[in-house]
Amino acid sequence: MINKGLYVGLLVSLIALVLAALGKGMWGGDSSIGFHWTERLFYGICHQIPERTFFLNEMPMAVNSRCFGIFTGLLGGWITITLLSSDMRNSKWLFRLLIIAVVIQIIDYLGNLSGWWTNTNESRFLLGFILGFSGPLNIASMFYTQPPT
Repeated sequence: MINKGLYVGLLVSLIALVLAALGKGMWGGDSSIGFHWTERLFYGICHQIPERTFFLNEMPMAVNSRCFGIFTGLLGGWITITLLSSDMRNSKWLFRLLIIAVVIQIIDYLGNLSGWWTNTNESRFLLGFILGFSGPLNIASMFYTQPPT
């Protein structure tokens, strides 16, 4: 593997991201005190609606279930990069998986918006996980090929 340092650095960063996303239920905090540091961390990228959030130790996580799914999917996909064979890393099905994941997100959003179905936190997490998981797989080949000079 080329770029091992970058790979490990991003792996550590993604682990920290997932751990921070667990919120005050993981890191301690009082629900009566304004924003917890983890909620402030994700404030600009996640709507943090409590009804759309998993709870840990009876405290809402710092991100909603879809964002948590995306973050854990990114971590899972990042770990999976090391398990892919060279044929799989260069396969077009990985890009198709990413496109399918994006289309499913759009369909899920529109179906919920139009009232055809109601999303659950579990379905949001699962669809977010698929989207997050497919992202790193699409850049896996970059960590195994030497850039042109």
